[in-house]
Amino acid sequence: MVIPTRSVILIGTLLLSAIVGAQGGQRPLQPAIDNAGPLDADFDAFVENVLKQLHVPGFSIAVIDGRKVHSKGYGYATLPDNEATANTQYFTGSTTKAFTAAAAGLLVEDDEAHPDVQWNSPINAFIREDFVLEDEYLTSHTTIEDALSHRTGLPRHDLMYGQTGDTVSSVVHRMRWLPMTAQPRTTWQYCNLMFAVITDVLESVTGKALEVLLRDKFWKPLGMLSTSFTIPSDTSRLATGYYWDADESEGHQFTHTGRYVSEPYLDIFPISGAGATISTVNDYALWAGAWLHAATDSSKSANKSSPITRSLFNALATPRTIIQGFTNPGDPTDPFAFVTPITYALGWMTLKVLGEPLVTHDGGLTGFGTCLYLLPGLDYGVVTMGNTAGSSNVAGSIVASRLLIQRLGLSDANATEVTDTLLSASQASLRPSAEKSRIQRRARPRDLLHASNLPLPGSLADFAGIYTHPAYGTLNLTLATVTATASASGNTEVLTALLYPRAWPHKIQLSHVTDTVFAVSLFTPHGRGDIVSGANIVWELTESDYTAIFKFGLDGEVVETMGIELEDTMVEVARNKGPKAWKEGMLWYEKA
Repeated sequence: MVIPTRSVILIGTLLLSAIVGAQGGQRPLQPAIDNAGPLDADFDAFVENVLKQLHVPGFSIAVIDGRKVHSKGYGYATLPDNEATANTQYFTGSTTKAFTAAAAGLLVEDDEAHPDVQWNSPINAFIREDFVLEDEYLTSHTTIEDALSHRTGLPRHDLMYGQTGDTVSSVVHRMRWLPMTAQPRTTWQYCNLMFAVITDVLESVTGKALEVLLRDKFWKPLGMLSTSFTIPSDTSRLATGYYWDADESEGHQFTHTGRYVSEPYLDIFPISGAGATISTVNDYALWAGAWLHAATDSSKSANKSSPITRSLFNALATPRTIIQGFTNPGDPTDPFAFVTPITYALGWMTLKVLGEPLVTHDGGLTGFGTCLYLLPGLDYGVVTMGNTAGSSNVAGSIVASRLLIQRLGLSDANATEVTDTLLSASQASLRPSAEKSRIQRRARPRDLLHASNLPLPGSLADFAGIYTHPAYGTLNLTLATVTATASASGNTEVLTALLYPRAWPHKIQLSHVTDTVFAVSLFTPHGRGDIVSGANIVWELTESDYTAIFKFGLDGEVVETMGIELEDTMVEVARNKGPKAWKEGMLWYEKA
């Protein structure tokens, strides 16, 4: 679901849809599932080549065309010999958001039981003790609809949750100490935390855990018996996630020299509504089919047993926010300039491909990638799931492109447009404007603050110690020695700390630049080793552009605070304001 590796520049996206052929009665009929149709020998060879090039060990796909579902697995769910099938279970990441939004929609539509739950209802009306934002106006005016469409003004802050003992409620409670970066309802800023907020709302209003609510309202009625938030006791069908540890001598991630590193399963229950689902492509075909059925059938013939109604489809698929800064129409250097505006609805993104409405969302978690598209006008869809982060989504978008191209019988020119559109939608979903944000950034604080190379005031040990932030928790900075090539300034002595335990653990390394200014590098761990000692862990450098600065107390002798850039949108917004705004891009820790 949420933070793929940055070395994957374009992350793919994909379709999911499966047709639930229920024509009445109390139980939906199962769709006809087979592995024929478009999944022929030529297609198999194509997919296997894509997986080989992108280093995706295992991959599953379901294709929906009218009332038929074709599904199959490729490669290995777990190396070396546990083959992937259409019933292999994967973590499906941010595609969970559609479940959460749909659950909220059921409450909104139930005026008898929940008359006070509306899309424009203020969130603090339901979880007043937990939900507080940076100022009183934001706290009292942020609505359910705002949270589900990423327009609250709060950026990701993904490194603050997953601490020891975290619950949905405790994470939401700490959000009061998180800086906002935009005025409400002015800017699309992807924020997993807001789906934790809606999880808190749903659980408070219904008295049920979100997993139980989704099982009762969607998964059981649709026959999604392999879907849950909880790792099953029998893990024989659960895929292992992998990271491709590439040979860096060839200069890019997709070198053929390297090794697969098995990843741990993430615990993201504190933000479960943002991305905790485990499922299969066959189950997701049932979910997607319910949406297609609601979108394509008239109200008279709509499936009365399905929890997805036409009104719910319309509510969740209606655009709420334009995803800004992703394409530059009219710019001949922008490969996605032709793409129609990408908008965010409620748990779904919407755009058009060759004039056809497309409802989509990707999911990315450590070791996993899911792609999901619905094309209601064609009664057609595809879902893919793979066991790598990022590259599985690239594979999914490429494979989906081929299927859609074949389905429509397109020319080469239109075929290229389809592929680029799917890639663009996925890039926006998984790493919004990542490449453009780097281009648009202004000078780094450490560049602005080192007009002269001043020595460190005191010893490096004076800056070590425990630092605390009310939302982000504790950082224990300790002395470490690195080789000259691993330190941006050439120093061999650095400060390091672990953001761990976290949903997205990282190692922080501070290298002195000038005075009390340090360059910040972030490393992401891969593997099932010991993160604390680093044993059997592969560290991937994922950020080297950040800055930290320390401040002394009034006596000028004791370090009291540290400002550090850790939140990407905060950094981008502050730098784009100009050189005097750099402090706004930092989180400020107090030294214990």
